[in-house]
Amino acid sequence: MPEPTHLLMTVDTEEAWDWSGAYPTTQYSVDHVSRLVSFQSVCDRHGMRPTYFTNYAVMADEDARSAMLELAQRPNVEIGMHIHPWNTPPFDQAASVVPRHTYLHTRPDSEIRAKLTATYEAFLRAGLRPRSFRGGRYSTGGAIHRFLSEAGFVADCSIVPYTRWGEDGSPDFSHDGLMPQRIAQSASVEKPLWAIPQSAGFTRSPFRLWAGLHNAIEHSALGRLRLIGAADRLGLVRRVWLNFEMGEVSDWVPFMKRLRRMQVPVVTLTVHSSSLFAGPGPYTRTSAEERTIAERIEKVFEAIGSLDGFVPATVTEATERLERLHSQAGAPANGASS
Repeated sequence: MPEPTHLLMTVDTEEAWDWSGAYPTTQYSVDHVSRLVSFQSVCDRHGMRPTYFTNYAVMADEDARSAMLELAQRPNVEIGMHIHPWNTPPFDQAASVVPRHTYLHTRPDSEIRAKLTATYEAFLRAGLRPRSFRGGRYSTGGAIHRFLSEAGFVADCSIVPYTRWGEDGSPDFSHDGLMPQRIAQSASVEKPLWAIPQSAGFTRSPFRLWAGLHNAIEHSALGRLRLIGAADRLGLVRRVWLNFEMGEVSDWVPFMKRLRRMQVPVVTLTVHSSSLFAGPGPYTRTSAEERTIAERIEKVFEAIGSLDGFVPATVTEATERLERLHSQAGAPANGASS
């Protein structure tokens, strides 16, 4: 029998603010974090095992931190680490927050290490030792990976396959696929670091072909002709990202079945904590929108429950399996080309 596909539910657990405005260093809210227990109840009912990637703003607030510590006591929960460099010390009081600086990988190595250290130590003071990570705005690589390896992290879940953004400093994942990668480390590192991509692709194969065409159109004059939207409306091809905040969930089950056939060993669902409840963020501003995303989550969880071969897991549980398969095979877990 083929190996099961581990199914991750990840939550970027962070402050809420109006994304159309500036990047707040102090003026934000973490009040919604205490309500995550209701989302966890939904996960429990469907057998999901979420990983909450939690940032400094949450850990620095007494009430929000208490809520995360309560969740951490549950057997089917993992608390991972997340980082927003613009509201993580040390701060440069003289500098304004420009978009490029919101991507941690663009900063000097000394600043990267200092901000990651401040976040990690906030976890340690609370009695938590995170082993999984997602970069804010999906920033990763280089000095970030070196810190994670030295601190004993086993997984980085920042990559969004086949994707690049046009903003200055943003990461370019256009050549990254869906297969987890074991990142080579020095012999002094106790545990290897695995890069586990999020689940993003297209409604048609081969994904790399459609990704190349999609990115070429999106980042050229052709993009103004709205060719991507036309292809979507005509049913030719659509981008799929298992992110509860965007796209058509009707594409999700066929996409997940395709990933299963491709032998992708880990499939990831994701959402921001601030999108689960009405607030200032871009996706869930009203109580009606809050009900809509709750209904969407229920619909997806129910559909997943009928799929064969998918086993819910936390990020660390999935990583332990990847490492075991690597040890057994003598090479990283491989699957069909995407």
